[in-house]
Amino acid sequence: MPHRKVGDLRVGWFPLAPIVGLFLSAGPLLGQTATAMAQNPSVTFSTPGNKQVTLTVCNAAGLCDTFTRTVVVLDPQPRILSMTSVPLVVGTRQSIPFSAQTEGRPALNHRWLLSGTADLALTGNPVMWNAQTPGVGTYQLELEVTNSDGTALSSPVPVQVVRMTFGDVPPTAWYWKYVEALFTAGITNGCDSSPNFCPEGKATRAEVAASLVRAVHGPGFVPPPATGIFADVPADFWGARWIEQLYADSITTGCAVDPLRFCPNDLVTRAEMGPFLLRARHEPGYQPPPLALLSFADVAAAFWAAPWIEQLLVEGITNGCATSPLRFCPSSPVTRAEMAGFIVKAFNLTLP
Repeated sequence: MPHRKVGDLRVGWFPLAPIVGLFLSAGPLLGQTATAMAQNPSVTFSTPGNKQVTLTVCNAAGLCDTFTRTVVVLDPQPRILSMTSVPLVVGTRQSIPFSAQTEGRPALNHRWLLSGTADLALTGNPVMWNAQTPGVGTYQLELEVTNSDGTALSSPVPVQVVRMTFGDVPPTAWYWKYVEALFTAGITNGCDSSPNFCPEGKATRAEVAASLVRAVHGPGFVPPPATGIFADVPADFWGARWIEQLYADSITTGCAVDPLRFCPNDLVTRAEMGPFLLRARHEPGYQPPPLALLSFADVAAAFWAAPWIEQLLVEGITNGCATSPLRFCPSSPVTRAEMAGFIVKAFNLTLP
């Protein structure tokens, strides 16, 4: 279907028979009727919308032929019909597409304006915005559409850009603030060089040992070389010195004796995190108070870790794994995301 802007419409695009005279009618969709007897007349439409144009061609013998077409007349002023949803919070490692549906007389120019902590303008529709530029801060996003007939400006949309250290930890994840706090405190550098954090990966006893020792002694601390205290932890194992320091700090007694072993590659359960966290948080040899009540439906009073788990709740280090009823999931392996949350809460690390 042909499209026309508000303005002159010429009818030369109709297929014509030999012309003796012609008649043009624009209506009823137009809301007005105009006629012309010229061979190539023009019509000016005063309103946008769907318009019906009829051309009648007759010869001297009185034989006529009629053609009818509908044209779409657009308002020449630029208009913004819709914009894609923009996230309210964006991480610095994320790229966000901006796009909009607009109309008006070509050519239309699109400028996406970010103003706030720093200013940025992107031209085009659609465009891709890398939030690394202009960086962390609070912004207002507006779309400006212009042509020769005028300018349209969208309502401002607030956008918060926050630090995103790890590519797999977006700011919309529940654990983002804990992982960022862990990184800021110098306790983690992630799980690879991308860098990623592997939040859904399961934490091993060696990984927990390294994280707890850094939390206790500070980010610049490096334990002395390992001497081979544990039968299953060779001195050249990457985590050996951290594991032996955890033992020296009376935070662990290992996983077995005769010979003394640590089980460095075993996964840590949520129940096992209780003693690790509370011994690291308190003085060497710490023991939780006797069990006074049972808050978690899935933790029996006779369970070996029940006092430790209850104390985690008392000290605000855990809220459990589920509600209605409140549960702790003591046998579930601790994910790296959960480990971050546990350590940040246990040591009151600053959240972003």
